[in-house]
Amino acid sequence: SFHHLHVWQKFRMQQRSTQDSCIVSPARTVQALLPSSLMPFGRGDTVLITHESRYLIVQVKAIIQPVTETPRLNQPFLYVEFFSFSHSSFSIINDICFITLAPVTDMFLVKCRIRLNHELLGDIVPLGSVRQVIELIPKFGREVPSSMNCDNSLQLAREFFVNNFADKETFHAILSYQ
Repeated sequence: SFHHLHVWQKFRMQQRSTQDSCIVSPARTVQALLPSSLMPFGRGDTVLITHESRYLIVQVKAIIQPVTETPRLNQPFLYVEFFSFSHSSFSIINDICFITLAPVTDMFLVKCRIRLNHELLGDIVPLGSVRQVIELIPKFGREVPSSMNCDNSLQLAREFFVNNFADKETFHAILSYQ
């Protein structure tokens, strides 16, 4: 058990290239700003993580570390909310399920994972499970809500394109983690 909790608003990550392990990519900052009067939804960046032997896209909502004597708990954790790949984006070849690109955009399509009570599905995961920063683009319908902006688009939209064109590392990360 623990009695105190450290809370951070951001962390920086740096990784080696998946194509050439001698190349170190530039450091990226991942934010998890709590809700405030200026940002009622807060702001959480999206990342690719390993979770229960799978690779998943999540939004980081909080960065925490329990203050405890238990070594396995004395590390940073993230509270995250999950996205899942759209069911329309799967193909089965030789009994193996593959995620496929959305037509026209050539990007993967994800949606927020929702519980039966309509709340977003979340969990606590170790900070060390983060593999890659991921950029999501809201999937707009015929009209964009006038209230949507960069601070609330992850909360107002429900479907997103994964920007696998952001850089070569993201493209290879998404393809290799299937």
